[in-house]
Amino acid sequence: MTMQRATNIAVSTVSAVPLRGTIEIDCAGTVATFEIDEELAHRLCADLERFLTQVPRRTRTARF
Repeated sequence: MTMQRATNIAVSTVSAVPLRGTIEIDCAGTVATFEIDEELAHRLCADLERFLTQVPRRTRTARF
């Protein structure tokens, strides 16, 4: 699997009732567009919150 660095992300509302929207992610000049609903938006928000608040793990260094 090839990893691309996202260079821009845009979120737009398509409908307020029911809540639906789109996420556009620009990677290396190619834009991927995804439709999301309220449930998926909440899951994404929770995952991003965990990502942003994770504590870096310390690696053990060998002592000589």
